[in-house]
Amino acid sequence: MKNICVAFFISLMMLQACNQGARKTNETIKDSITQSSIDNAEEIGDISEVLTRFVRAYASRDQAKINNLLHPELGLTVIYRPGVSDNFTTVDSMDFAHPVPNYYPYPTLDNPYALTFDTLPVFDCGTGEWNKEGFICDTTGHPTQLTRIALFENEFNEATYSPATLEQIANREKLSFRVIVTTKNPLIFHVQKFQGQWYVTVLDRAYGGCDA
Repeated sequence: MKNICVAFFISLMMLQACNQGARKTNETIKDSITQSSIDNAEEIGDISEVLTRFVRAYASRDQAKINNLLHPELGLTVIYRPGVSDNFTTVDSMDFAHPVPNYYPYPTLDNPYALTFDTLPVFDCGTGEWNKEGFICDTTGHPTQLTRIALFENEFNEATYSPATLEQIANREKLSFRVIVTTKNPLIFHVQKFQGQWYVTVLDRAYGGCDA
């Protein structure tokens, strides 16, 4: 009987250890799913090149170089603020002579910063200042601006976006990262990896605008 009890106790301890190990494995898998940071040196080099090329081309107003960084099918989605709420539209190319929206010219850009990867700066409309400055890309999370705008439009404008379109927008944002250059006229954009290559997909002309 004593041997049976000892064997039972050992089996119970082994079962508890297995359960704890399974829980730790599940937690690890969950963390790896939510972790989106780029830690591959080659991929960091690839995304850095596209970000730097886009900012330099924007600063020199070289729309040919900018358009080479846009995907021919995805185009460029521009977020803007026509009134109180934000909206967005997609164009196939960028043209400095014909901005989106047409009443808001693309401002000049003088970028003194080198690219860094960090949490994004936040703009305070009360002080008119950023909480930190730089040319910063955040690869620890994904932007949700387009999804939020589309959901808002559906709530107040009778289902402007279909469920399929909403899903498509959300899926694209899950593959995207947001970038902010905190110059006097800030430059804010998103990049997305598509078929193994990084492209500039979104230009945000609304964030940091506190007029409305």
